[in-house]
Amino acid sequence: MSLGILGPSGTFSEAAALSHYPPEQNLVYADSIEQLFLMLQQGKVADILIPFENSSAGILRNSLTGLTKYPVMIKGEIIVAIEQHLMSAAQYELAEIELVVTQPAVLAQCEGYLKANLPGVRVEIAESTTKAAQMVRNESRRAAAIGPQQAAHNYGLMILASGIQQDNNCTRFLHLTNREEEITIGGNKISIIFDLKDRPGALYQALQVFAQRQLNLSKIESYPVKANRGYRFYIEVDIPNGDLAVQGWLTELENHSSAVIYLGNYDRYKEVSRC
Repeated sequence: MSLGILGPSGTFSEAAALSHYPPEQNLVYADSIEQLFLMLQQGKVADILIPFENSSAGILRNSLTGLTKYPVMIKGEIIVAIEQHLMSAAQYELAEIELVVTQPAVLAQCEGYLKANLPGVRVEIAESTTKAAQMVRNESRRAAAIGPQQAAHNYGLMILASGIQQDNNCTRFLHLTNREEEITIGGNKISIIFDLKDRPGALYQALQVFAQRQLNLSKIESYPVKANRGYRFYIEVDIPNGDLAVQGWLTELENHSSAVIYLGNYDRYKEVSRC
């Protein structure tokens, strides 16, 4: 089976895929999240793995947009504890390093380490951690990159320090496939996107669908819809395994919403892995 992931080689998406899927899994790399969704719709891959939520940055808007724009279903989720590494082409002492290269989000996670251990060292920005590793491999100055362990492995770099991020930084990935016509039940979690009708009390009425059934909403995220200046909601609902009443309360939710997108029933992650 082919699985589309966000590339290039050496990214955390690749590390997540390699740690959760069998070695014979055929990985197909995409340049963007949008391209991942297109590859799935065009039949170029059977499934895709998208980065969806980061513990520091929240839900990735491009991923959320794709869930609305394309007919997909969630098959599962994995959560990866992201560990950042300082790597270089030679086993330098920290005091020897003249340049650090990384991408902006990673730099923000590691500023504390850099200030404490590499004060005053020049920092240059790359578009990805993979690009940073490539730049450092070919750099004439004594340079180091910050990124995943997989990048060091792919580009033959030596790890000088590990776990240099400021906090426990986790990223949640969603395993997606093309949407099925029938609702299948079996997992303990459901994801839904819905738009509210333009009337007083609409949100209260929609949430009552879950409150009356004592269903816990483990995630609720609202974001504006440009077309009608309204709001769209992404929710995750915890349900008992095999709850056959799902179709009933989905129908009731439709009565309070202008649109409902059922994204699938799947199992909540069981443990956090480390990349």
